[in-house]
Amino acid sequence: MFYKLIKKLYNKNMKKLKKEIRIYFWVSLMASILFVVGIPLIPVFAGKNWAIAIMGIIFTVFGFYGMPLLWIKYGTLHGMKRLVIAIIEDNLLTVSELSMQLQLDEREVRNRITKALSKRYITGFVFDGQKLSLNENKKPAYKVEVRTCDNCAARLEITDTEVYCPYCGTIYTKIIHNKNKQ
Repeated sequence: MFYKLIKKLYNKNMKKLKKEIRIYFWVSLMASILFVVGIPLIPVFAGKNWAIAIMGIIFTVFGFYGMPLLWIKYGTLHGMKRLVIAIIEDNLLTVSELSMQLQLDEREVRNRITKALSKRYITGFVFDGQKLSLNENKKPAYKVEVRTCDNCAARLEITDTEVYCPYCGTIYTKIIHNKNKQ
């Protein structure tokens, strides 16, 4: 049951990661093309059309500085995808297993796991620095107080400390008992 939930979350998170990879691919490719196009625009239009020459300079600068960074980010995301697949599909949950499978330094694997958890590419796991384990913590259950509105007799479920009657607007406050008081 819990594993099915992890698989469902994996599919959702993997779609998010694949979308990000696609975006970086196309932006990186565009930066590469702009770099190649920008270089000849500068000398060809330098004396004739300054607007196109300036565009060529902008394309060249963006391509020269942006293109390597974008391709590096694209490659990093592919590495992140390999990590997520190794965790979810191959059930490799320790840093040493992942390090051997991905042929990476253990420190780098720890960093990637931490980043994958913070970016929510993998969910439903707890990482202790050496091993991923299923997060079996449950959401805290809130005690629901059921009341009837004094003005209009509507049924109210109070989960927060304060609620408004949706029909007449009367404000009700939940009584919170402090167990530490005697």
